[in-house]
Amino acid sequence: MPAEQHPQFLNELHRLDFTKRYMDVVIKTAQSSKDQFRKNMLEAFGNEDWLESGGYSEILTNASFFEMSKAELESLERAKGKPYFARVDFERPGAINPDVLYFGKTSLYQRENQEQIIVDWRSPIANLYYEGRLGEIEYTAEGESFKGDITLKRQLMIEDGALQDIRDIDMTTTDELLQESLAKSSSSRLTDIISTIQEEQNQIIRADLNKPIIVQGAAGSGKTTIALHRISYFLYHYREVFDPRELMILAPSRLFIDYISEALPELEVDRVKQFTYPEYVQMAIGKKLKLTEDNKLVAIVEGKNSSASQEAAWISGIKGSELFKKILDNYLMDIFLRFKPKNDFFVDKYRLYSSRKFFKLFLEEYWYLPLYKRVEKLKNILQSQVRAKKKMMVEKVINHYDTKIERALFKDVNPELRRAYVTKGMDKKEERLKEIKKAISSSVNDYFKQFERKGILEYYSELFDDANKLAAYSEGGLTKEDAEKLTAYTKQMFTKKMFELEDLAPLLYLFSRLFGVDKERRAKNIVIDEAQDYSFLQIQALKTANDTDMFTLVGDLAQGIHSYRGIESWDEIRQLIFPRSVYKELQKSYRTTVEIMNEANKLLKLLPYQFPQVEPVVRHGEKPEFIKITDDLWLEEVAAVIGRLRSQGLKTFAIICKTMADCELAHRTLVEAGEQVYLLKEHASIPKESVVILPSYLSKGLEFDAVLALSLSETYSDSNELDVKLLYVTMTRPLHRLYFFGKNKSDFLLDNTY
Repeated sequence: MPAEQHPQFLNELHRLDFTKRYMDVVIKTAQSSKDQFRKNMLEAFGNEDWLESGGYSEILTNASFFEMSKAELESLERAKGKPYFARVDFERPGAINPDVLYFGKTSLYQRENQEQIIVDWRSPIANLYYEGRLGEIEYTAEGESFKGDITLKRQLMIEDGALQDIRDIDMTTTDELLQESLAKSSSSRLTDIISTIQEEQNQIIRADLNKPIIVQGAAGSGKTTIALHRISYFLYHYREVFDPRELMILAPSRLFIDYISEALPELEVDRVKQFTYPEYVQMAIGKKLKLTEDNKLVAIVEGKNSSASQEAAWISGIKGSELFKKILDNYLMDIFLRFKPKNDFFVDKYRLYSSRKFFKLFLEEYWYLPLYKRVEKLKNILQSQVRAKKKMMVEKVINHYDTKIERALFKDVNPELRRAYVTKGMDKKEERLKEIKKAISSSVNDYFKQFERKGILEYYSELFDDANKLAAYSEGGLTKEDAEKLTAYTKQMFTKKMFELEDLAPLLYLFSRLFGVDKERRAKNIVIDEAQDYSFLQIQALKTANDTDMFTLVGDLAQGIHSYRGIESWDEIRQLIFPRSVYKELQKSYRTTVEIMNEANKLLKLLPYQFPQVEPVVRHGEKPEFIKITDDLWLEEVAAVIGRLRSQGLKTFAIICKTMADCELAHRTLVEAGEQVYLLKEHASIPKESVVILPSYLSKGLEFDAVLALSLSETYSDSNELDVKLLYVTMTRPLHRLYFFGKNKSDFLLDNTY
């Protein structure tokens, strides 16, 4: 209900007023003196008569000046317009008064007595709001269980510091609040959802932080948002020991990073590193590579599915597979065997280390280290041996020649000859001491000259030198003909000094096993969005390179448009890469309406795998509409629909075609007609509140108020798995309205109910 109609309006208004003033004082005096803090308190509150009755005067009496970190200050400043969003009254057994808890994006409390003014949504007690029902409840914090009763759950809508709505909530009103939130317009940017997080989403956000997690989430289930909220939750809980820069988000494109950018500061995760996969690999291996355009998908979608593009797609699949990891592992063992020393380690004539012991350490004791780190370790061991035996070796030379000189001194010969013997002995001693000292200083480096030192690109290139060896490394996984195709194709790339996207995972894996990624280039915790488009080897290489299994993978196999190289089942990833992982599914879609989702669900039945039907939340809207067009008559129809929807308050629009060719034709025609439209390409940013035109394969992960699916020259086929997935992606982008513009309903695989 409107805030002023609620019986507790005045109390809540006073609480909000108090909180805002208190925040202002804390922000204003965060870095000033204690005296100034008291003065500011007096100025802010004066003698308001509601202070005493509301119990606020005690808080003010006990308020103490405290210093804030820059991050805390920024967080508090961001929260000023909406300091909190909910209230829960929690009655503990035996307590006289209930705990009155206000939940917001950040916490605000007095450091002396821990009096909470705002409770952070990420704290354990916030589960009372997200999962608690009125009545008896139990929650866990830091391994301890707490029981009590929830006597009140209240949602408070605050915008720009003004209290607009108050609702005392139960199951019914929770649904109403969610629907109202979902009915709002898209802003072309991801936003936080802390006030409307649902129970199943909350369980994923708060799932065991010490295990990897894989989330199979339907289109519109909030996968990306949940992943970002989980990062925020993780950083909150480990804020004392974990540097945000040790956490990394891998996004499918710069376009996508731009899309999530505005949510990052709001969730206090803006210091987290963000990369695309190619950016990260090149940074990790310290090489700027010349990459070909990743146009295999485009070639397939645009109908250029020639034998050459089919072969390129097959090679991409091989290079990302578990089989290719086996090839790399066998190749690495070949390289390791080259480091078996030919001889024992000597300094001069003194044997200090056997080759057998050296190789045993290399292969067995230091198996966990990258190859060249093992070499460095063994080098240090030999140098330690030399240092330990240096005195002994020098003393042996000295003793040997001192004995000879002493004998010469007492030799029964004439003095001239004796002098000659002594001089010769002393010269020989000097000469041998020089020799032994030289051997001591150079022997380790000389010994290690027998071992090759190549760069990562040289090693990778060598893998494709011999098709017979490549086939042998595959242990029957590749025929000789397949191996020849693979080597010929890759060598051709190398002659142009070019690499493909699919070369990055093997390069990263080899580099990690041979050289190791520098610590400052590694992450301890990694989040991958659109993970279904990653290959097995891409994920394995990341795990090996960063020496961690702390991953959050979110994706949807039904949207796996890179299936020629991507993941077909999460089972392989769970069993072979992340055996400790927690697996979760999200089948509810919060993005689009029941009517749109019901139509999109029909497409899932056309896919070769069994996908459960997506459950739309109960938000109804207009049924998707088909509008018949001709080559000459479509522009006016499209413009009219956009104009009508704008007048209804919708703000963000996407015209989505199957291919870039259709997009370019549509863009050219609309611009010539004076329409304001923007052709979105892969590395571009999304302009706010513009009509964008983009191909189906670039729309994944984005959302708009309305989508106009347009077919000018390209149609979708139900016998083509990729076509079905691309159409499914297109149909699950809109929040509110979906239109199809085509010559025939069958162009969009629609039945005759339209």
